[in-house]
Amino acid sequence: LELSYKYMTAPQARERLGLSHFQLDVRIRRGILPAPTLVDSTGVRFFDEDWVDRARVILEASKR
Repeated sequence: LELSYKYMTAPQARERLGLSHFQLDVRIRRGILPAPTLVDSTGVRFFDEDWVDRARVILEASKR
């Protein structure tokens, strides 16, 4: 529960970036976007604000 205050889940990060499940997963797998900030023992991915900021910069640069 404490993680939910410091980090957002993949659906929350996708919503912030305007990406679909597929778009986020493919970009992480291909190394376009950085790996999640944290992956727990059950495989749940967590992302912090810094990760979202870096991802946003990368996505904006790719539009040019």
